[in-house]
Amino acid sequence: MNILLLLLFALPLAATEVSLEAKWKRPLRPDVSGSLRIGEEVIAFQPDKPGKRPLEWTLNDVQHFDRVSASEVAIRTYADSMLRLGKDRWYRFELVGGTLTDDLHAQVVAGIGKPATDRVVREPADAELAIPAKHVRLLKGSEGTLYFTPGWIMYVTEAKSASRAWRLDRDVDGVWSSDPYRFEVHVLDGSEAFVRRPAVHRFSLKRPIDTGFYTSLKMKLYELRSPR
Repeated sequence: MNILLLLLFALPLAATEVSLEAKWKRPLRPDVSGSLRIGEEVIAFQPDKPGKRPLEWTLNDVQHFDRVSASEVAIRTYADSMLRLGKDRWYRFELVGGTLTDDLHAQVVAGIGKPATDRVVREPADAELAIPAKHVRLLKGSEGTLYFTPGWIMYVTEAKSASRAWRLDRDVDGVWSSDPYRFEVHVLDGSEAFVRRPAVHRFSLKRPIDTGFYTSLKMKLYELRSPR
């Protein structure tokens, strides 16, 4: 084989770096137009207006990353928010010149190395079980389908920003079922640092969950959480 080809195969795949036209969505204040740069080690926002201070975080400084939609992302930092009495500060960006693709999203989340939120979810091809369900929320729930794959729990719905994908070995702290028609997913999805605890997503199932499948899922999660 050509030596050049051998060298190319030996090299790791380069991470993608993109710059997307975006708006920084600020509560109670005007939006700021600029560009959002997503690289191998850094996420940065450069305002268009001269003199405006840029924002920049290393991936290690990103506490939580939320893909709200293909054209909207939210970043929780470790900085305190003065307007929210010391709670961690969020930055929300609307992409107006592109989208956050699945590959780019996977690159960002892998670089951050922490639990993440993904609301851009489609029916998986490798589902082991699918159950129609209602996601029970305090103000307004949604109806969709829970999918269970070898590595994920997914909830797919047509309701805006209500779909979710949770990776078993990264995002899911545990599951619980009080009866065959109730199912809970306990998720490490970026709750406030000073009240750190899993968020609980509750579902009313339209068909009962199989007892054997539920038991095997509990055992899989136990093994994933056990020290190696």
